[in-house]
Amino acid sequence: MTLFSVFKDIGAFLFPRYCLGCGQIISRQEQFLCVTCRHELRQTHFHLLPDERNPMIRKFFGRVVVQKASALLYYDKGAVSQRLIHALKYHDREQVGLWLGQWYATELVANGYFSQVELALPVPLHPKKKKKRGYNQVTLFGSTLADALQVTYREDLLLKQTYNSAQAKKHWLERQRTSAETFVLTDPKAVAGKHVLIIDDIVTTGATLAQCAALLIKAGAKVSFACMAYSNDE
Repeated sequence: MTLFSVFKDIGAFLFPRYCLGCGQIISRQEQFLCVTCRHELRQTHFHLLPDERNPMIRKFFGRVVVQKASALLYYDKGAVSQRLIHALKYHDREQVGLWLGQWYATELVANGYFSQVELALPVPLHPKKKKKRGYNQVTLFGSTLADALQVTYREDLLLKQTYNSAQAKKHWLERQRTSAETFVLTDPKAVAGKHVLIIDDIVTTGATLAQCAALLIKAGAKVSFACMAYSNDE
């Protein structure tokens, strides 16, 4: 045993790390979740389905034309996936986004699902909300996917101009109404003729992604979506 490993063991004893799913102490080999909670996460595998059977693509039928759409996990209320993403969004666990991005990037690159994408943009936070939180929870997830796909990642093209309360607490009809006139595309020429990947944390009604996509499509872009999680709770 090296001196370094001794100090690591002492540090683990004095400053234990806790599972974001169940609250139990986890080992230094585990990231954010214990083995049990890690296995409770349900992957969607949407990127392995034909487009006509992909629930995330079907969600946008009749609203916007989507080239590809996928999410890593199912978002189950009261389950590990909800607690994990809530820790990312509301409890300063920004590195969860990096972990999820690395996990998903490995699968997407191996499958070639987003191989036609040329540019990646995150769904933005309003500046007030970003200042309060200290970061956009999508940034590390999105930039990690963009790096793996070898495309440019830009946070300055889509901006949020309306400050809304938490969308997750609203009925889906209210989300549709309050999402209107929320976003602005700062440089339409930057996306014209490009296949753009829009990245977000959770897709529920799809109202936010649909509005962002409409702006890009109007500017001459093709759009695809990638999210951390997919919810059926509309």
